[in-house]
Amino acid sequence: MEYKRRKNKLHKFSILLPLFTVIGIGVTTIIFTNYEKSWSFNWSGIRKNIKDSIAIAEIQGITSGVVGYSGTSTRDEIKRRKWIMTNATEQELLKLIEYPSGTVKAIAYEGLIKKENYNEKAELISKSISDNEFSVYYQSGCLGSKLSVSEYLMRFVINIDNSYPTSLETNNSYGLTELEKNKILFKYHNSKN
Repeated sequence: MEYKRRKNKLHKFSILLPLFTVIGIGVTTIIFTNYEKSWSFNWSGIRKNIKDSIAIAEIQGITSGVVGYSGTSTRDEIKRRKWIMTNATEQELLKLIEYPSGTVKAIAYEGLIKKENYNEKAELISKSISDNEFSVYYQSGCLGSKLSVSEYLMRFVINIDNSYPTSLETNNSYGLTELEKNKILFKYHNSKN
């Protein structure tokens, strides 16, 4: 009698083991194929209102403000991006540079570059030149571009080599000396080769 009970328990276990194995492999596969690095980002030190704005900005990308044929307004995206850059502290922006999204990185870099009291702009821009893991999706009118973070900064924020058409915002040197500009340009042009 004891032998039958053991055999019956082993039989039930032998049926369930393959089923649990298949379910475990399926769940593991789903998690690893859909995993995004942003899931494990440490948000400590970043206020909730900044975090909420970042979540929306990451989805929308960055626009120039020029409206395309569709007539879709980009005012909300521009206002949100400027709000983040103005209201986030230096520490929050420095932390957001590590966020795994080119759009968020670009907003953080740009926010720090535009902060009058931030004194390490040359080092920050040099760091952005090597920050190539994630791209920025930039839209101007009906045209969209996939850019590196440094290319976005060089073309649409600081434009220190004047190789791109200037806008009102890019006529500011942000306190960079001529020596710093030359070092940045040298590193930027060498990184493109």
